Amino acid sequence: MAFDRDLQPTAAIRGNLQFTHSGLVTANYFVNPLGYGLRSAADKFDVKSAHHALINNLPDGSLLLGVQARLNTVDVLGKMVEGIDLDECEDYALEVVASYERVRAIIPQTRLYLLSVPVGTTAAGLSGLSRLWPGSQAATDVSAISRADIAAYEAKAEEILSRIGGDFEPTPVPAALFQWLWEHYLSRGAAGDPVAPTRAGVLDDATAAVFRSAALDEGAQRDDGRRLRPSFVPVIKVVQPDYEFRPSYQAMLTPHSFPYSGMTFPGGSEFLNVLEGLADVTIDWGIRVSTRPAEQVLKSNETNLRRLGEQMDQRDQEVSFAQNTLLGKAQMLGEYNQHFEVNGGESEVSFTTVIAIGGPSREVTMDAVNTLKRRYKRFQIDLTAPLGAQVDLWSMLVPGSPSRRAFDDYAHIVPSDMWAGFVPFTTSQVGDDSGPVIGVNLMSGQYEPIHFGIMEAALHDLSASFAVTGELGSGKSYLLKLIAVLVHDMGGQFLAIDRSQVGEWEHFAASIDDAVVIDLAKPTVSLDPLRLFDPRIAGERTLDSILPLLDLSPTSGAGAAMSSLLTPKGIAAHGIRSLLDLFHVVLRLRDTPGAGDEHADLAARLGTVVERVPVLFDPQLPPLRLDAAATVIRSHNVALPTAEELTTPHLYNRLPLTKRLGTALYELVGVAAREAFLNDNGRFGLLVGDEAHHFTQTQVGSSVTSDFSRDGRKHLAAIGLASHDPATDFQGAAHNLIPNRFVFRQRDETLARNSLEWLGVDLAQAPYLLQVLREETSPPIGPGRQVPEERRGEMFMRDALNRIGRGKVLGPARPDRAAAITSTPGATRSGDRRMLS
Repeated sequence: MAFDRDLQPTAAIRGNLQFTHSGLVTANYFVNPLGYGLRSAADKFDVKSAHHALINNLPDGSLLLGVQARLNTVDVLGKMVEGIDLDECEDYALEVVASYERVRAIIPQTRLYLLSVPVGTTAAGLSGLSRLWPGSQAATDVSAISRADIAAYEAKAEEILSRIGGDFEPTPVPAALFQWLWEHYLSRGAAGDPVAPTRAGVLDDATAAVFRSAALDEGAQRDDGRRLRPSFVPVIKVVQPDYEFRPSYQAMLTPHSFPYSGMTFPGGSEFLNVLEGLADVTIDWGIRVSTRPAEQVLKSNETNLRRLGEQMDQRDQEVSFAQNTLLGKAQMLGEYNQHFEVNGGESEVSFTTVIAIGGPSREVTMDAVNTLKRRYKRFQIDLTAPLGAQVDLWSMLVPGSPSRRAFDDYAHIVPSDMWAGFVPFTTSQVGDDSGPVIGVNLMSGQYEPIHFGIMEAALHDLSASFAVTGELGSGKSYLLKLIAVLVHDMGGQFLAIDRSQVGEWEHFAASIDDAVVIDLAKPTVSLDPLRLFDPRIAGERTLDSILPLLDLSPTSGAGAAMSSLLTPKGIAAHGIRSLLDLFHVVLRLRDTPGAGDEHADLAARLGTVVERVPVLFDPQLPPLRLDAAATVIRSHNVALPTAEELTTPHLYNRLPLTKRLGTALYELVGVAAREAFLNDNGRFGLLVGDEAHHFTQTQVGSSVTSDFSRDGRKHLAAIGLASHDPATDFQGAAHNLIPNRFVFRQRDETLARNSLEWLGVDLAQAPYLLQVLREETSPPIGPGRQVPEERRGEMFMRDALNRIGRGKVLGPARPDRAAAITSTPGATRSGDRRMLS
């Protein structure tokens, strides 16, 4: 059995500097992993280049770590409330409280990435005798370490980081991380495994650490309380004296061989991605690296080639397979040598990889070991769990550990550009760093919450606008309503245009205090632009909407006459305060002796719509005011043109009057929201449009979309659009300026292809994603071809940082809110209908 006194090398800690008993000094950093996931091949080659620069500039003995740990539920909730005054947002406070149990049930995890680099040695390590004294590690006197020494080590570390570059944004770890990491290793996968320190301030800035003692029983020989014969099971039973009732069973795996023909990048070399997604166990990995420059490699190759030549001469007359073997080795050595001659910036990397699996029982751990071995077989990588070397390999993951024989026994040698293809420091994380939780990440295998900080984005000068696509019933409207209710609960306001016949948004609004529902076919308010907007801009806004309605050009006779009347001077001269006033003025001018034909034409055109559209021409209706917490505009009885009619000139010219009226009203709602929300009133405003082509294909709608996308971040506002076909509907500003994009199930191949290309996926590199979206995203496989409850809400997502991943939308944690946003009014469904099973 091995004890921590032999395996814990730390003698003293100064910030992120670790002083070991052997005299080695290491500098330790958190590493910010690079976005990977479903990004394009060009982006992935950029990630590989960053790893190439990393490995070529790391000193020998550097340690790269990927540590898996449970997320702290309180940390998740803390991110949800950043920037929110819960005293003013009682509804959101209730949502956060309700989220507590749900997050606990999901058991989200994360992976911390660490880098430990040697930066020097002390004058002499602590004596072996001093290490035998109990508590000597925690009570080591650090007074002998001068400030000048520390400054020299820090300068060396800064020099190394400068050569690596800033791609990974290394951040010094707090001193307490060493203790946290040790406790995690002792409890890996067991009940006492500490939660991840993912928040600033979780770990204090102490300069000393108290390391727990533990026994590492290789082979779990004392499992039944009696001594057994030596075990042939490659497992370590880690027992802590104060926690004997919750041991951790751990197994150390290491690659025995990699594919002989090499590993294709991207797609075939990222072997650490295979570790994610195993339940009931915790899996950490560590890579210890050393490098040699190309000059030394070439000199060594010449020596090896000379030796091969001598062996071939000695066996020249021998009839055996050995001659062919030597020829093969010579050919491989020649190719290897040519690689370094052609690539002058290359280096040779010797690396040892350890994959540490921990679980609460021996059976669980060994099941995970066998599962991983089968997974790696598909990649032609042979994993081994060497007997007798388990504890030595376990110690490799402890920063500052001295080199052991096992590290060399299981090392591999590759050129640095091939090693860079492993891209160990990558992440599939999507979403924002804070904000309400709208779902969980399915791609990382960790079920990390997806935060969507729609209001925080605006405060940080980022666009909060978003767009959604998917087929009918895939979850588009559900997501729109989810984000709308979260905006409301966080103190914002929203306006939604409801096209559904069943009035799903009206049903949803009934659960919100201070909500206003307006039916354009049975108006209770006026959308008259001359009454809605400030007199300085009312005329221009009226022309934008009414001229297309009347099929007039601004420079035609009737159009020019109307433009003249709606100048500030014309409005004042004729006392025009409403569209009905405008109509009466035109009638009067038409009947004036000597009036031109333009006024008669204009009067005739206006006369065709005056009686048909009371929402524009009834002066008794109060004008629409957007100061309510929620406003729902029902337009289900208003005829609207299709996307094809809007984009095809000859079809647009033949649009019936009813569809022209519908388009004008739709645009006026968007313009009114723009005027209300894109003003600095201190309140976040969200405009929601479920028929995206009416906001993207018309001149006025495109302007509204562009203004929200460009300037929403300046005025605490955003737009949310939904569509079935992004190739047709998400053009212009909706394509170029809306960063947050969601794609739900699309079974039609053309629409699925359009959706993934709009998302930014390179289907030439990842054609299998087309099948995933069509057949494996919320598939209707249940009884009656219904989507099972646990599969609802699956989607692809691209976030504001252009990271692309796959997730699952969760509804509100509050049962009443979840019931309110179901698609069908009056339907009885489970409140938490998108929970993970």
